[in-house]
Amino acid sequence: MKKLYVCLLLLKAQSFAYAEDTIEDGRFWLTLSHDYHINDQWRINLHVQPRWRHEGREFDQIIYRPSIYYKLAPSLSVGGGYGYILTHLTSGGNTHEQRLWQDVIYQTNLTEDIKFLSRSRLEQRHLEGRSDVAHRFRQTVRLAVPTRLISGLSAVFYDEYFINMNDASWGVHRGFDQNRAFVGVNYLFNQHANMDVGYLNQYVNRPNVDVENHVLAITINTQF
Repeated sequence: MKKLYVCLLLLKAQSFAYAEDTIEDGRFWLTLSHDYHINDQWRINLHVQPRWRHEGREFDQIIYRPSIYYKLAPSLSVGGGYGYILTHLTSGGNTHEQRLWQDVIYQTNLTEDIKFLSRSRLEQRHLEGRSDVAHRFRQTVRLAVPTRLISGLSAVFYDEYFINMNDASWGVHRGFDQNRAFVGVNYLFNQHANMDVGYLNQYVNRPNVDVENHVLAITINTQF
């Protein structure tokens, strides 16, 4: 456990070392995620995420992500999916991005109380009007610990680190792309529904001035 925490802190420190100046913004992200279990091994996930910027006053993006997963073992799953991202530019107009991705998900109990999840993702990103493809790697680690204060309430921490694998003509630069760190709680309503609520810090590496977003993040998960 100590080694895990040290690695997370080092990754976080590295992300903040890229820029001397940053632009900050308050944002709101709402995620709706639904799992449909076909059987004990196969499941389909439907994911929708609208995002707002400028303290939540302006619509920023909406993301649609359908995917399918196969359970190789009780703790290990693999899968893949498609993503469509519509972004409203502050300068006017929209961009349309399409992605394919592949996941490896490992989840287990580190102790009787601490739940651990690791997700490793490769993405192939296509921007409308551009011919080149941007490849990106994303690594997420998540910890959840029951609070024992309220039945069904857990403290949650996760960190996601993004690395661009190549350059692309539409503003993608090889190397560190961004980091997302979340601190909040998860409430289990019942076996079919739970919700994350908390603060997410998004630090985005840019060639000139970097971006730091302070995000109120709410995720509602359902499954059947």
